[in-house]
Amino acid sequence: MTAARIPCINPACRRTASSERLGDCRYIVCQKCWKVLPVATRKRFRKLHAVSRRLDRLHAKPKFCEGRGAQWSRIDRLYNAAWARMDDYLAGFFSGESGPDGLEDFMKENGIA
Repeated sequence: MTAARIPCINPACRRTASSERLGDCRYIVCQKCWKVLPVATRKRFRKLHAVSRRLDRLHAKPKFCEGRGAQWSRIDRLYNAAWARMDDYLAGFFSGESGPDGLEDFMKENGIA
Protein backbone atom coordinates (compact mmCIF):
# COMPACT_ATOMS: atom_id res chain seq x y z
CA MET A 1 0.00 0.00 0.00
CA THR A 2 1.37 3.41 -0.94
CA ALA A 3 1.60 6.23 1.57
CA ALA A 4 -0.57 9.32 1.30
CA ARG A 5 0.68 12.03 -1.01
CA ILE A 6 0.87 15.79 -0.39
CA PRO A 7 -0.53 17.86 -3.28
CA CYS A 8 0.89 21.03 -4.81
CA ILE A 9 -0.90 24.18 -3.62
CA ASN A 10 -1.84 25.01 -7.21
CA PRO A 11 -5.17 23.25 -7.91
CA ALA A 12 -4.36 23.07 -11.64
CA CYS A 13 -1.04 21.32 -10.94
CA ARG A 14 -1.22 17.58 -10.38
CA ARG A 15 2.19 17.14 -8.77
CA THR A 16 2.49 15.49 -5.36
CA ALA A 17 5.22 14.62 -2.86
CA SER A 18 5.71 11.78 -0.43
CA SER A 19 4.28 12.40 3.04
CA GLU A 20 6.90 10.06 4.49
CA ARG A 21 9.67 12.39 3.36
CA LEU A 22 8.03 15.73 4.22
CA GLY A 23 6.11 14.89 7.38
CA ASP A 24 2.88 16.66 8.26
CA CYS A 25 2.84 19.36 5.55
CA ARG A 26 -0.52 20.44 4.16
CA TYR A 27 0.82 21.29 0.70
CA ILE A 28 3.96 21.70 -1.36
CA VAL A 29 4.93 24.25 -3.97
CA CYS A 30 6.45 22.31 -6.84
CA GLN A 31 9.37 23.71 -8.85
CA LYS A 32 7.15 24.59 -11.82
CA CYS A 33 4.72 26.56 -9.66
CA TRP A 34 7.58 28.10 -7.64
CA LYS A 35 8.98 29.70 -10.80
CA VAL A 36 5.57 31.25 -11.55
CA LEU A 37 5.52 33.13 -8.23
CA PRO A 38 6.68 36.77 -8.16
CA VAL A 39 10.26 37.31 -7.03
CA ALA A 40 9.17 39.24 -3.93
CA THR A 41 7.00 36.33 -2.81
CA ARG A 42 9.83 33.86 -3.28
CA LYS A 43 12.16 36.11 -1.25
CA ARG A 44 9.58 36.40 1.53
CA PHE A 45 9.09 32.62 1.59
CA ARG A 46 12.85 32.06 1.85
CA LYS A 47 13.12 34.69 4.60
CA LEU A 48 10.36 33.04 6.65
CA HIS A 49 12.04 29.67 6.22
CA ALA A 50 15.39 31.11 7.36
CA VAL A 51 13.72 32.65 10.42
CA SER A 52 12.16 29.26 11.16
CA ARG A 53 15.54 27.54 11.16
CA ARG A 54 17.05 30.29 13.33
CA LEU A 55 14.22 30.14 15.88
CA ASP A 56 14.46 26.34 16.05
CA ARG A 57 18.19 26.56 16.78
CA LEU A 58 17.68 29.22 19.47
CA HIS A 59 14.80 27.38 21.08
CA ALA A 60 16.95 24.25 21.42
CA LYS A 61 19.44 26.16 23.61
CA PRO A 62 18.40 26.20 27.28
CA LYS A 63 19.84 29.66 28.01
CA PHE A 64 17.45 31.24 25.48
CA CYS A 65 14.37 29.56 26.93
CA GLU A 66 14.76 30.07 30.68
CA GLY A 67 12.39 32.72 31.96
CA ARG A 68 11.37 33.89 28.52
CA GLY A 69 8.02 32.17 28.12
CA ALA A 70 6.17 35.41 27.35
CA GLN A 71 8.72 36.43 24.72
CA TRP A 72 8.64 33.02 23.05
CA SER A 73 4.84 32.98 22.98
CA ARG A 74 4.78 36.43 21.35
CA ILE A 75 7.40 35.40 18.80
CA ASP A 76 5.44 32.22 18.09
CA ARG A 77 2.18 34.17 17.62
CA LEU A 78 3.78 36.72 15.25
CA TYR A 79 5.63 34.02 13.32
CA ASN A 80 2.50 31.89 12.89
CA ALA A 81 0.58 34.97 11.72
CA ALA A 82 3.27 35.68 9.09
CA TRP A 83 3.03 32.09 7.78
CA ALA A 84 -0.78 32.30 7.76
CA ARG A 85 -0.58 35.45 5.61
CA MET A 86 1.83 33.66 3.26
CA ASP A 87 -0.50 30.65 3.03
CA ASP A 88 -3.47 32.91 2.27
CA TYR A 89 -1.51 34.76 -0.39
CA LEU A 90 -0.32 31.56 -2.07
CA ALA A 91 -3.80 30.03 -2.04
CA GLY A 92 -5.25 33.23 -3.51
CA PHE A 93 -2.49 33.51 -6.11
CA PHE A 94 -3.07 30.03 -7.48
CA SER A 95 -6.86 30.03 -7.16
CA GLY A 96 -7.16 33.01 -9.51
CA GLU A 97 -8.39 35.63 -7.05
CA SER A 98 -7.10 38.73 -8.78
CA GLY A 99 -8.73 41.55 -6.89
CA PRO A 100 -11.86 42.88 -5.22
CA ASP A 101 -15.28 41.67 -6.32
CA GLY A 102 -16.61 43.54 -9.32
CA LEU A 103 -13.26 44.88 -10.48
CA GLU A 104 -13.44 43.08 -13.84
CA ASP A 105 -16.96 44.38 -14.51
CA PHE A 106 -15.92 47.93 -13.63
CA MET A 107 -12.93 47.73 -15.96
CA LYS A 108 -15.08 46.35 -18.83
CA GLU A 109 -17.71 49.07 -18.36
CA ASN A 110 -15.08 51.78 -18.56
CA GLY A 111 -13.22 50.21 -21.50
CA ILE A 112 -10.05 49.57 -19.55
CA ALA A 113 -9.91 45.81 -19.99
